[in-house]
Amino acid sequence: MKGLAVKRAGTNEKKQSVFFQSLKCFVLKPIETGLIGFATFFTILIITKYLSYLIGTVEEFIVDIEDLILSAIGFILMFLIKFLENFKKEEA
Repeated sequence: MKGLAVKRAGTNEKKQSVFFQSLKCFVLKPIETGLIGFATFFTILIITKYLSYLIGTVEEFIVDIEDLILSAIGFILMFLIKFLENFKKEEA
């Protein structure tokens, strides 16, 4: 038995390709970079707090909600940097 493969016209595939490429460029990559920024800020805060606990300047080692908020600043900064770089690439 022989099979038959039919390929659709290219217009729909190009639209999907452009859509997914735009989604990847403007949403997924900035979110990925933002998460890296969040993790970096959070790691630096935890290390700093732990070292101050070891030295003895702080009696307790506590991670507060403020630490997460400060780490969110790292997410926002890195997200915006990567997001705005995409517009810069389109202009060139």
